[in-house]
Amino acid sequence: MIAVTEDPFIRKFLGDVLKRRGYRVVGADSARALEMIRSGDETVDLVITNTPVAFASVAEQVPMLYIAALPDPDMGSRFTSFRSLKKPFLPEQLLEAVEELVTKS
Repeated sequence: MIAVTEDPFIRKFLGDVLKRRGYRVVGADSARALEMIRSGDETVDLVITNTPVAFASVAEQVPMLYIAALPDPDMGSRFTSFRSLKKPFLPEQLLEAVEELVTKS
């Protein structure tokens, strides 16, 4: 499962693209996504967010795709598996990044 914590408009776009590729996507705010990761009730294979710092406490547990207009390259230093994607991006670029991160984990 992929947890998307972006704003509702971006969350819908990301979800639509990923669902068409067959991924199971759950939209959640950062607190809910952290709860899902920590509880272990759901397997979270990837988090897509524009606030990776909110996930520093689980940096070694889950791959992170950081999307932003001006991604800070230092944000990924804490994460075992991390990639950034600069907005705007094409659906193919999103899928490439997701597939790379999900395959690594």
